[in-house]
Amino acid sequence: MDETAVEAVILAINALGAGILLFVSGVVQRVMNDMDELAFKRFALTLVRAATSDPFAVTIATIPILAVIYYFVIYGFNHWWFIAGIVIWMVGSGITKVANLPVYNWIRDPKNADPEELRRRRHTLQLGNLWRAWLTLLSVVVMACQFSVEATAIAVASCVLIAAPSLWLARKYFDN
Repeated sequence: MDETAVEAVILAINALGAGILLFVSGVVQRVMNDMDELAFKRFALTLVRAATSDPFAVTIATIPILAVIYYFVIYGFNHWWFIAGIVIWMVGSGITKVANLPVYNWIRDPKNADPEELRRRRHTLQLGNLWRAWLTLLSVVVMACQFSVEATAIAVASCVLIAAPSLWLARKYFDN
């Protein structure tokens, strides 16, 4: 497999991950915010258990790490746009580990059920998920620039033009 093909595979998997993260930080987080604190605790524990045992989620989280190691070993550090995207992706992943893992560890302890503290932890989780989602999306855009900045700009603009009316229509029917 040549360098461009490996970059395309890593980019595609990273884009899938960005989609999952945007869904979690947007849709799932809104659901969690509407729950009372103890329901949030039960849901978060179930979500983590399901996510860490789901083959698709584990694959999407693991393959990019292995692919990036393979990429660096075989091809080095010659494509700066792609490397910048990888760095942004790693920073986003690091933010989540620093912000969210302590929250999940705290929630996992059965003794921890203080509603006010659960509310604060839920907010911390929300910020961590939001940062990671947007940084991962940014990393996808930056990685895509390796193929062509112009093509990436056209693709991003096309996605916005397609998504904006869909979002507007959905809100129009569900905000009533």
